[in-house]
Amino acid sequence: MPDHESHRYDVIVIGAGGAGLRAAIEANGRGLRTAIICKSLLGKAHTVMAEGGVAAAMGNVYPEDNWQVHFRDTMRGGKYLNHWRMAQLHAQEAPARVYELEAWGALFDRTDDGRITQRDFGGHRYARLAHVGDRTGLELIRTLQQRAVSLGIDVFMECKILRLLTDASGAVSGAVGYWRPSGETVVFEAKATVLATGSIGRCYTYT
Repeated sequence: MPDHESHRYDVIVIGAGGAGLRAAIEANGRGLRTAIICKSLLGKAHTVMAEGGVAAAMGNVYPEDNWQVHFRDTMRGGKYLNHWRMAQLHAQEAPARVYELEAWGALFDRTDDGRITQRDFGGHRYARLAHVGDRTGLELIRTLQQRAVSLGIDVFMECKILRLLTDASGAVSGAVGYWRPSGETVVFEAKATVLATGSIGRCYTYT
């Protein structure tokens, strides 16, 4: 008998913030057996600290706004150090993601005629932040976690991942961690592993 707990999935997502939850929802939607692993309780991710809003060129306040202007603002704001293709995809796809969140139950603030309102934010040529008062991040987490739970995605809370596992070829094949309440070891085997743990800036000396 093994001396540790073991689970096997098609996809494991390490991290339960906005990015991790959305990745898990997408994997599940493609018919893959998916699990979310988070070191704290569901809903405690730092996404809740995002107060400003979601930048998306929907044109609800300024009809002349569009993804090209959003793309330009993003590149300028990053002093052209951005990965241009990622900035382009962000600008093009952001409106659809906001409307998707709305369809899943996110309660965005509204204009007088009932559309999602948008406000100004630094670096943007037009008012384009969809928001929920000053608690946008909390609303995004609430919406995404309820969507994930409603889809039946397995969630492992208070599980701290220590390192990724690799097979003989060097490809990532899962992860190993421990349960925070008990300290007992747990192993996850997976065909694909998504890292959505945040703090990528810490890989640089200066950020």
